[in-house]
Amino acid sequence: MNFVAIVDHDRKRRSSFVNKIRPMLPPVDGLNTFVQSCGDFCAIWAAGPWTPVSCDFADESAAMIWGEAFLRSEPRQIKASDLQCSWEKQAESSVPSDGLYVAVKYSTTTGLVVGADLLGLFPVYYYAVGDVILVGSSPELFRHHPSFKAELDVSGLIGILLTNGLFNGRTLWRGVRRLGAGNLLTWRPQSSPKEVRHYTLPVSQEYFNLSLSDHVDILDKTLDNAVKRCVSASERYVFLLSGGLDSRMIAAYLARGNASVTALTDGLSSDIDMKCAVKVAASLGLRHESIDIGYEKYPLHANLTAKWEHLAAGFHGIRRWGFCSYLRRLASHVVSAHLTDAIIGGLYIGWGRATRSHSSSLNKGMSFSSFFHQVNRRGLQPRVLKELLPPRVSDDLISETLEHIEQVYKSYSNLEFQRAWCFDLHHGQRFHVGSVAWALSFGAWPVLPLVTHEVLRVMGGMPMEAIENRHLENELILRRFPNMAKLPLDHSSYDTTPLKPTIHQKTIQFFRGDRSVWKLSRHARLLRGAIYRLLAEDPRYYYRIWNLNNPGWRQIRQEAEANRILASQILDENSLSKLLPPPDATIKVRNEVIDTSGLKCLLGFLLWSKDHFQPQRAQRS
Repeated sequence: MNFVAIVDHDRKRRSSFVNKIRPMLPPVDGLNTFVQSCGDFCAIWAAGPWTPVSCDFADESAAMIWGEAFLRSEPRQIKASDLQCSWEKQAESSVPSDGLYVAVKYSTTTGLVVGADLLGLFPVYYYAVGDVILVGSSPELFRHHPSFKAELDVSGLIGILLTNGLFNGRTLWRGVRRLGAGNLLTWRPQSSPKEVRHYTLPVSQEYFNLSLSDHVDILDKTLDNAVKRCVSASERYVFLLSGGLDSRMIAAYLARGNASVTALTDGLSSDIDMKCAVKVAASLGLRHESIDIGYEKYPLHANLTAKWEHLAAGFHGIRRWGFCSYLRRLASHVVSAHLTDAIIGGLYIGWGRATRSHSSSLNKGMSFSSFFHQVNRRGLQPRVLKELLPPRVSDDLISETLEHIEQVYKSYSNLEFQRAWCFDLHHGQRFHVGSVAWALSFGAWPVLPLVTHEVLRVMGGMPMEAIENRHLENELILRRFPNMAKLPLDHSSYDTTPLKPTIHQKTIQFFRGDRSVWKLSRHARLLRGAIYRLLAEDPRYYYRIWNLNNPGWRQIRQEAEANRILASQILDENSLSKLLPPPDATIKVRNEVIDTSGLKCLLGFLLWSKDHFQPQRAQRS
């Protein structure tokens, strides 16, 4: 669902803007557009018949909810009329809802209030000047309003290139902000927009002194309730099933609750991920369908990403735009396991292990520098960025951005692992993984069972060893879904060792002396990879689809090539050429999944530059 809301006292200017953007609003075919007005306020949106929409318009006030907002204590959905009441006096005192949604309330006396889901997964951007404010799920159409000035924000670009996504709400356009996770936007004419804290990730030490068995019991009950609240027995759902750990766990809860689900897996029949997913679906008795979003559509999806997302989530996730047409024919809702590993098992990104859960040892092996090193792997290193950007604009801005990142990181908690957990959810995961929800909404409405108050509260109180290296998630599957633990597991590698290998596999493991049944030595992996490159597609799904040398990405590289001259007015041409060689050249990296993310950001910027970049207006702040 794509929306724009505007408050503009100039009726003629407001009407002209709405009429101009209306035919441009649908990012993909098959959507209908709608318009609702109240005084100086107007909302326009493009959505399919599957999109949940609630409106409540009166003479002097209006309220809208796009999506599904659930009360914390019961599965009842909140309606726009409820919003009118709860936000009537003081919006920041109201309780944010579970579910994926964006809510807007306007009053001729109190102004505008906008809020979204707990983690800010549904995108909300805003731009205000004088007595005009523009709010939307993408900044793309803001430039068509006469009051909008399209100026590049170099600080926003630096944040994106460092972290492979937005930082601190700064975008590629000066003055355009992305609403912060857990915040409400409030605005009145002739006043600056303000972000008010509405929801804070609840970190605590509530479960630190409990046993692992207790942790499993608590999490099992919490996840079971979350899935039942989000998934109705009367609806049909499509579930995005991979061969990995997260999706099989959520699939098991869906099967336990007898949900009407069709499992959908993207990829080739030769993919390890696909083979594992097929076995999971069969074991749970789920109907399973496979699709292949082919390389030939990569340029289309890349341009959609550059145009509508403005590099908010980097540029590696272009393929998600290809799901829409498949989802529409299967169900009105799509359940996804995205964010599962980050919420309940994601502290495995390279700090080294801590051995105790509540002592000074929490800080051993962990620091901001080690954490940022992992974040920065998906972007461009500061020294590379300094070479890429001219000194006159980058010297201070890069240092300022790094300092601000550290300040935000340290603000979350006194415990290092909780700082990392919160920062990752609010920044890396919110964009890199959570942004898939908005793209999916153009085919079916997304359901994310783990993005709820209770799940976040429970996991915010777990000790480090419970969430490090997916320890608690592994134990939950072993104890509650043992059949899932016996099936081959995709590790994004050639290793398909189940969580619970059979006796036969353990015997092989013992005589081989390997840590896992199918684990290969480094030389064997290199040899096998070389053979696959010569004879067939790489069977590792993510390595195959994110390889910058595959046919799809080469097409994108070819299309982006034409914009080098334009981008070189802000990017150093020699440095850019070293990072991004011509499309016919093979780009060699150690890890095709991680180490190409920053380069893809540059490709996205080249594509975005064609229609949006005005370097002569680039601003420092």
